[in-house]
Amino acid sequence: MTSNRFKPFLMTFCAAAACMVAPLSMAQAQTPVAFAIQDQPLDQALIEFARVANVQVLFTPDMVRGKRANRVSGTLPADKALNALLNGTGVGIKSVSADGRTFSLGATAVAEEEPELVVVTALKRSSAIARVPAAVVAMNASEIRERGINGADGLVDEVPGVSINYSTGGTGYGLLSIRGIGGADDYKPNGSPSVALHVDGIYQTSNAYVGMPLFDLDRIEVLKGPQGTLYGRNTTAGVINAITKGPSEGFDGYADVRAGNYDYTRFETAFGGKVSENFGVRLAVMAENGGGFMDGEGAGTLAGFRPSVGGVVQTQVPAVTDPGKREGFGDKDMVAARATFSFDFAPETNLTLKTFASRDRGDSRQYDRLARAQDNTQFNAGENADPYSFYSQKYFTHAYDIRGLSGTLTHRLKDNLNLTVVGGVQSTDRTDGGNGDGSPYPGYEYAFDETLSQASLEMRLSDDNGGKFDWILGAFYLSDSADFDSTWTSFTVRSVYDNNHEQRRNSFALFGQGDYNVTDKLRLSAGLRYTRDTVDYKGQNIDHNPWGISIYNTTFATVSGFSWDRNFEDDNLSGRLTAQYFISDSLNVFASASTGYRGGGFDGTSIMTLEETLPFDSETVTAYEAGARWYKGRFRASADVFAYSFKNLQATTRLANDTNGRTNVGKAETSGIDLAVGARLFNGETQKLDLDLSAAFLESEITEYQSRRAADVTATVGDPLPGAPDVTANLSLTHRVAFSGGWDLTSRLTVAHHGEESNRLNALPNNTAEAYTLTNLHIDLASPASWSVYAYGKNVTDEVYFPEKNGASRLVGAPATYGLGLRYSF
Repeated sequence: MTSNRFKPFLMTFCAAAACMVAPLSMAQAQTPVAFAIQDQPLDQALIEFARVANVQVLFTPDMVRGKRANRVSGTLPADKALNALLNGTGVGIKSVSADGRTFSLGATAVAEEEPELVVVTALKRSSAIARVPAAVVAMNASEIRERGINGADGLVDEVPGVSINYSTGGTGYGLLSIRGIGGADDYKPNGSPSVALHVDGIYQTSNAYVGMPLFDLDRIEVLKGPQGTLYGRNTTAGVINAITKGPSEGFDGYADVRAGNYDYTRFETAFGGKVSENFGVRLAVMAENGGGFMDGEGAGTLAGFRPSVGGVVQTQVPAVTDPGKREGFGDKDMVAARATFSFDFAPETNLTLKTFASRDRGDSRQYDRLARAQDNTQFNAGENADPYSFYSQKYFTHAYDIRGLSGTLTHRLKDNLNLTVVGGVQSTDRTDGGNGDGSPYPGYEYAFDETLSQASLEMRLSDDNGGKFDWILGAFYLSDSADFDSTWTSFTVRSVYDNNHEQRRNSFALFGQGDYNVTDKLRLSAGLRYTRDTVDYKGQNIDHNPWGISIYNTTFATVSGFSWDRNFEDDNLSGRLTAQYFISDSLNVFASASTGYRGGGFDGTSIMTLEETLPFDSETVTAYEAGARWYKGRFRASADVFAYSFKNLQATTRLANDTNGRTNVGKAETSGIDLAVGARLFNGETQKLDLDLSAAFLESEITEYQSRRAADVTATVGDPLPGAPDVTANLSLTHRVAFSGGWDLTSRLTVAHHGEESNRLNALPNNTAEAYTLTNLHIDLASPASWSVYAYGKNVTDEVYFPEKNGASRLVGAPATYGLGLRYSF
């Protein structure tokens, strides 16, 4: 134990180490400063804080040993930023010098009662989440890690209102939906997803990026509802912002390794800091393997099968092969890396560059099929009732390669006038295959080969420092391309045929938003965005007829060997009006009305007829929303009610020639309420218990439907939208215990409920997934030496559930999974 006679010396030493600064006035000390301090050991965070704020912070080593600081991001006065950094650590500000440049810290329980300051950039500027007039969910790095979120698809069952539909394309083609919008999207890469995914400010143009790895994250923000003003087209469901970590002022990092059942392993490390006064670097690497929980049974009774024509077996057709049995199918095989470089050209100018690459060679998890007793068809190869086993003539794998470069330039032109430029380029190669009916029978067995590329640039000029009138003006440009080649082997069509097409798209937008503080209590906001899109689309369809028995033309009522070259143009003006009233510092309410749209274009699935190449119009939405926010100490509550109306709904239906094609099918309405409550149930000297409860209640209805088949219209009108569960909820209890010697034990119990959900427009029982409830556990023991050991369990009750059903085929969710991990922070 440190002797008391040395403590004054240690305080002086720590203060000197924390900052070597010149005197400054009280006015300078109270000037807001831009902070970007990461979650890290408290002593390092205090040193970084002192340097950034240009102040002194006095503390003893014993006071901060084994503690971790909160992340602080945004432009804040030094005292507020320091309170946010210390919140929940048991350390608080004891005194401040008369000139405002020296903060003395001490052990205190008062800091525990300070309200949690969560800063988000949902409105393209730093704002406390409690003051954002929109439905926003934010997770910091610790919460992301504890919940096991490694990609955008990991938000399902963690954020109420978020769902995923894998459609016919398998698990590599997920369709995210928020508040019931997105489940009817096109699963192919040239489509326009309703949920806009952004990574470090870069819009990801395709559904192909839903499964891209996310690691070394600073936070994730989920904006629910249309965001047409600041984010533009294809945000009718909402926006997901993933923000990765950058270099900190001091050198820091971590290494994290875990292993679980089903031979699962994951390794992640990141480190970096300031190399010089004006240059910083951070490197991050991730590798993930195993985890496959399905067992392949081979081709079963269909091994050796060939089609017959008129009772004659077609021996020229390759027979169904038997690949044998395989355990643990569905393994991951992924590695990814990111390098971040930060240049401070001047106190008012920063350039951050990020380069990223990932390589995925995992198994393409296949669909299971109903047991033979429930599915007496030629497709069933002897399927049993075990949902974790399946029959197939191939064990499909995929190859996904993504690489990209992005940059963000921030420059303060003068006080209250800031320029931000965000740009990036990205390219992707993907190959995948499967058989969507969950059987060895190659009714429609596909092999996809895709090449994607995109380039985007956004420029924003803003005055957003909280004055009487804040504003933002911007311009956005995007160019992307998708080359898609598909090969189909079909015993149903008795042929092998190719479908090759390419799409080139350009989008340009101008946008602006203003916030006027009419009084100290009332704020009015208005925004507009003009967008113009042009799309070129061409391709060809070839029936190879290798076996000489093709019935392609009869099946699709067409003539094979056709090609097309089409284009589409559209523009849109979207807007948003918001009124926000601050009843008190801890309670505010708002109401908004907005419009948005999802860009029109072309069917991205395989084109079998010329009619499927015709363009469809943009989908539009009118949205109304109202909400309330109450943040008081460790208690917080929010409620949001909403109602949306959609026109020109885009979906797949029967076209005039009776083939499936994507077009505008009608109208739909959604409405609901989001609720969230967070509270500290117990706040003792050594123990704390926190509750987080959130839920989303949703009603959706297809009010108008167009189809060539009258029976489809009758069956569909009045149905809910796909990807629109009626109730989703998440309950978390987090218990923390502080032991003597600086040890801490954190335990988290999470229970997630996902309501009944249809996977198709026509919500028949055989494509409606039943409700399910998952229970997850995470226990973390942190040592005073900056290392921790943890254990986790997901779906610990081993509930059998199906995220998707498609007739007799079904996609089963993961059974109970467990693992252990070790993490070291430095």
